[in-house]
Amino acid sequence: MPETIFHIPTMRTQDDADAVMFELQDLPCVNQADVHLAEQTAWISHTAMIAPEDLAAALAEAGYEARVQGA
Repeated sequence: MPETIFHIPTMRTQDDADAVMFELQDLPCVNQADVHLAEQTAWISHTAMIAPEDLAAALAEAGYEARVQGA
């Protein structure tokens, strides 16, 4: 199962972290997600049917710029 870690610099408050988590959990191909506010990261376990770019696009649509960590 693919895993992707995103850096989300616009995630600054607990409300932001909750919104990111809600957005990720609402996507059909996401199996599990974990958001770390202090590190401004989100770890996502997802199926191969959704690309990291699609996950980033969904977060961007919700107002959170996300880029693959280490990319």
